[in-house]
Amino acid sequence: MSSDWTPIALSRDVPDGVTRAVCLEGSELVIWRGAGEAHVWEDRCPHRGMRLSLGFVRDGALNCLYHGWQYGASSSCVRIPAHPDLTVPPTIKANAYPTCEAGGLIWVGKEGAGALPALPATTTPVLSLAVATDGIEAQGLMRDLDGGRLHVFWHRVRPGKVMLHGVIEGSADVSRVAALMRQIRTQYEEGVAA
Repeated sequence: MSSDWTPIALSRDVPDGVTRAVCLEGSELVIWRGAGEAHVWEDRCPHRGMRLSLGFVRDGALNCLYHGWQYGASSSCVRIPAHPDLTVPPTIKANAYPTCEAGGLIWVGKEGAGALPALPATTTPVLSLAVATDGIEAQGLMRDLDGGRLHVFWHRVRPGKVMLHGVIEGSADVSRVAALMRQIRTQYEEGVAA
């Protein structure tokens, strides 16, 4: 797997008009979706530092809850409600990260990230699980199943905690695969996963 890209959520867990707070290696991020497109930004409004994940999406833009500053998909501030006639300076921007969706996951990239790793063409999301561990060695884990293959990706939230994200390639039973993911979590927390 490319270390330029990290999966941080299942696509289905961030529907249109929704914000989600996510931690990645201790950094606080917000995922939001407007007009069908997912965006990942630093979870901080440039104006007063309020968490943008507490804001709301309206008309394809993310609005800060504190003073209502509105940020468009490009991360530039497009409207300041207290000064409706003001032309907003282009330097007022949220800190945006490269973002893409593939394999049923939302991925965040490092600055200048290369191509996304090869992923299955069609997948079915299973679930995301928090795991108390530091011991996951590979970025993508796979388990062959009757009727398909489970792909488990992960990201480190902070030392001692990771999030697993599972998707199925094929037609395996989702409830059985969810149970398998819970077993994988237990194995990692007990230090016996391979």
